[in-house]
Amino acid sequence: MCDFGRTLIVCILITGMTLTSVAQHAPATSKTATAVKEKVEGLTAQAHITVIRTGAPEEFGDFISHSQDGFTFYDVDQKQDVTLRYDEVKKIKDGYGGYNSIQGRHTDRSKGLMIALVLVGVLGALIGAAAAAK
Repeated sequence: MCDFGRTLIVCILITGMTLTSVAQHAPATSKTATAVKEKVEGLTAQAHITVIRTGAPEEFGDFISHSQDGFTFYDVDQKQDVTLRYDEVKKIKDGYGGYNSIQGRHTDRSKGLMIALVLVGVLGALIGAAAAAK
């Protein structure tokens, strides 16, 4: 076999090994997933949390554990353990909101407070406009 043939085979083998090692690396995590992972690592067992998932309603529960890829918490409304990957979560907040007895589940109090303030503002503006028109 000539030197060119040996060189070609060595180059092909090195290229194949390089591509294989590059393909085995895990994909880089997003900034959001990294922030969620850092937040989860600071939580203690049974900590009350609010989980805001991407494209899903908020969930409220008690933190159980975490791993390299995700975390597990007990959903207090569904009464079951939920395991999520870090990239599925948009944000984690400490504590969970009050209980809405009409819906039969927990709600975020800050969101309800903001809606109430907006409604009071709109109602005040309507009353002010009606009083000014007379």
